[in-house]
Amino acid sequence: MLTQSEADSLITSLKTLLLKKKIINFPNPGESLLLECKDGNNNKYLIDVTRGRRKPTKGTFQTRFNKSTILIRVDIDGPPHDNPDGQEVECPHIHIYTEGFDDKWAYPLDQKLKTNPDDLIEVLIDFFTYNNISNRHEIHIQGGGLLDGS
Repeated sequence: MLTQSEADSLITSLKTLLLKKKIINFPNPGESLLLECKDGNNNKYLIDVTRGRRKPTKGTFQTRFNKSTILIRVDIDGPPHDNPDGQEVECPHIHIYTEGFDDKWAYPLDQKLKTNPDDLIEVLIDFFTYNNISNRHEIHIQGGGLLDGS
């Protein structure tokens, strides 16, 4: 379990995506993508990008530390989330690690991340920015099938 200070430090640390090519193929509906990155202290992170099969506009983007600790998760076009205090947060929303609660707290996406939730590729780019990915401007994202669900 991480302290809040440790989690905040990991979230804000400058990270580099570890890619062989500077192209990311955005997942088609029903598919997912796993990306690796590391920071200057050689901490390793995994970024999961998942698309809905039945609902191609549904997406989940999450950053994990030590393989299983979710630091950040963005949910697009999914169900609402119930926070530990009983408050319901509509989708899209963002989960941010909170000491003692892991990723159980969610916030309306627009409170933390300014992005267009109707464009999953834009969400991924903005998610990279929120994760402080240093080489995000060098990466081209392509594919993804029908991102608008039509």
